Amino acid sequence: MAAFTEAYNAKNAEIISGFYTENGALLPPQGKALVGRAPIAAHYANAFASGVAGLKYRVLEIDQTSNDTAIEIGETLVAFNAQTITGRSMHIWKKVNGEWFLHRDMYHVLAMSK
Repeated sequence: MAAFTEAYNAKNAEIISGFYTENGALLPPQGKALVGRAPIAAHYANAFASGVAGLKYRVLEIDQTSNDTAIEIGETLVAFNAQTITGRSMHIWKKVNGEWFLHRDMYHVLAMSK
């Protein structure tokens, strides 16, 4: 997630999409499932164009359930124009050819503050 955060803070949607499996799914709040790297990259590009920036990510828990699957729960702070968005996420990671990728990514907004 450190490399993901670095790419996010550089506003590089293409690099971010590369952290996902080929058929990875992003499940944004109040939106449809985005499956595949191209729709995921488009989601992040739109978010950056809307003023989202400055991700701070904190891992709360990682549970490796098998040799090639892990579940992670985390908390986020994201700047959105003059506001701060507090959120929570659940990631399912898959190991593909010895490398870990996001396979399922679900997040939700807990609060927005100034």
